[in-house]
Amino acid sequence: MVNSCAVPTRSGIARFWLGMATGLAILGFAATATGAPCVVADNGGTAELPPAGCLYESPADVFVISDGLPAGTTIEMAAIYKDFICGDGISMASCTAALPPATCEGAGGSLGGNVGCYSSVLELDISGTGTLAGFSRFITVPIFTEVNTEARTPGNSFQSFDTEMVQFTGQIFGDPDFCVFQFFAGSANALPSPGHTILTEFPGGNWNVDSFFDITYQIAFQGCPGSSLEGFAGISGGTIHMETGDTIEPAPTVNHVGLLLLAISLVAAAVLRLRRAEATG
Repeated sequence: MVNSCAVPTRSGIARFWLGMATGLAILGFAATATGAPCVVADNGGTAELPPAGCLYESPADVFVISDGLPAGTTIEMAAIYKDFICGDGISMASCTAALPPATCEGAGGSLGGNVGCYSSVLELDISGTGTLAGFSRFITVPIFTEVNTEARTPGNSFQSFDTEMVQFTGQIFGDPDFCVFQFFAGSANALPSPGHTILTEFPGGNWNVDSFFDITYQIAFQGCPGSSLEGFAGISGGTIHMETGDTIEPAPTVNHVGLLLLAISLVAAAVLRLRRAEATG
């Protein structure tokens, strides 16, 4: 007689135990992450800010110019904020703190932690709507940034603190469409731009950076003669959320006793099935 019951082998039981252990580990200790990663090297028990090599993007918002344009017409600008350079001539001359050359941040500021000053780039992918439908440009705006942060404790594996963009200013020259394009944001310009940063240490010493700013901005522009923007000029404002990095969530709270009891009951059921299979064999 052919036995239709599959009899678990010793290796099968071993695999069962391995599967149970893996499941318990996942349930009890795993973390989840979302977004594009921003990982930087350790700098004395913390991460240096701004996060070198990372991009601040806006998943849902765009900068908008509407003032000075016909009704129903806007200029929309999807943005990437990147390429941070610390301690160059521009940032050293404009910073309210006396930072040494090639230094990104130092003690001070309104939040009781650090002041960070650096040059950066704001890339704008521009498109028009309404009467400017079909207008499309890509421009790069050099930006000076000053950020104040709350104090953080180097050596802690989890560091969470508020931030404030104090200055976020830039302009372009010689553009064929924008004879004037000036960008202003930050609390020093009466445009509050708060944010928050979370640093989480990875095994091996690198840091995950999860950071955002809610940037309140003003853009002043004037169109150039002969361009699609000729005759248009104005000052527009709004608020845009820009962020970088993963959000690492702590593992959900797990009843480990309950998981252990569940594992025991599953093992007992497997053993009982094994014995029944052997008895009918």
